[in-house]
Order: sequence, then C-alpha cells, then structure tokens
Amino acid sequence: MKKIILFVATLLIFTQCRKDSGDFELPYTVEFDIPAGIPAFPFQNVEVEVPNFNIEQRFSSEGFTVDEVANVNARSIRLDILTGNPDFAFLEQAILEIRNPDDINDKREIAYLEFIPNNQGNTLDLIPSLPDVADYIKSGNFILTFKMAPRYSPGQFTRVRMYLNFDAFAE
Repeated sequence: MKKIILFVATLLIFTQCRKDSGDFELPYTVEFDIPAGIPAFPFQNVEVEVPNFNIEQRFSSEGFTVDEVANVNARSIRLDILTGNPDFAFLEQAILEIRNPDDINDKREIAYLEFIPNNQGNTLDLIPSLPDVADYIKSGNFILTFKMAPRYSPGQFTRVRMYLNFDAFAE
C-alpha cells in the first residue's frame, strides 16, 4: 500500500511541476484615478487607459507569434491605493470590463468583487471571470472599464495602481 501511495504521489509531483511550453503570462500595470465626489448611485464607470505594450514583441519574447496564441484569460487583478482615500471602504461592488475602443458594445467582464467588506484596506483583489479575451489582447488596442458601486461618495481624489495578469495559451 505504501508503494502505491508513493508511486501516485511521485507521479502527481512530476506531472504537476511540468510546465506546458505553450502557456505564458502577460502582466500589465496601469494607474488610474477615481474622482472625488462621485455620486453614490450604482455603477459609476472609470475608463482606464492601457498603453500599447507592443504585443507582437511580447509574444515573440515568449517564442510565439500572434497567430499561435489561441486563448487569453484573466489570471489575477489587484488594485492598490497610491494616494487619496486610505482604503476601499467607499466601494460596495467592483467590476472590471475589457472592451474594443472602436465598438462600445463589444465588451466582456473579466473580473468582479461583490459586497466588498468595510475593512478591506488599501488593496483589493478582484475575482477573475475567465472569459477568452484573446481578440482584445491580440489587437493590442483595448480599453478597461472599472465599474464601481460606491457605498458613499468618496471625499478625496484616489490614485489607484492596477496589476493585471493574463494567462496566454499558444497552440
């Protein structure tokens, strides 16, 4: 029985540690501002400018072309307050969407967090929604929209840094 357990454990360790050569991470770091005095009505939108990070070069540094990348999914989204409000207590819900800058109706939710606790602090981790956003990322031209439902109107202008990581899967 011990030999079987040892064999299964060894097999699991080696199969889980092996990294698929077609998977890689695409990190983005952007900053945006949440204005002071926004009304405390559900879902105020803040457009987040995402600089063009030369996506062809980022894919080629991983050994792939744009055509070889099949899927891209959100992996993790973290927001940190840099200046302004000391914490995210003014938020009740948060949603992050990605959209095509040429078509306002072409958008997808990529992360959310509902019922944010009052004692959240100055870091907010959103839950990835995991839709395939390869078309947006591969074009290298997309806009992020941070949608928020405030509990109350924030009294200060708030500068936020977003750490956004995508998992890319190549064929």
